[in-house]
Amino acid sequence: MGTSDVGILWLDAVTRDGVTITVNAAARAFVADPPACASYPGSPGAAKLAAAEAEIRRYVGKRDLSQLPRRVDPVRGHGDGTRHWGVEVVLVAIARVEVRRREDLIRWAERLAS
Repeated sequence: MGTSDVGILWLDAVTRDGVTITVNAAARAFVADPPACASYPGSPGAAKLAAAEAEIRRYVGKRDLSQLPRRVDPVRGHGDGTRHWGVEVVLVAIARVEVRRREDLIRWAERLAS
């Protein structure tokens, strides 16, 4: 149960400035606490997927839309929000960002203009 990359296709998340987006992303995760990971419903892979999704949402939620084009950024901390799954996420990579709700993008642009 070493480090592995977890690919996420089309995960919905909300940026710090309130824009709902859909991302195509990846995360690098590893099992830090095997007993906790074993208690997660399903397989260790399911625990890594849940941890990766949570960490990507947290990553997006701490950034404004304009900050997201950066492709690879180390996750600060050690995935504290995913420890109860026994998994730590150490790297998040955003490959694609789509703004799916037009009204969110309009509000975001209006805030920039004011």
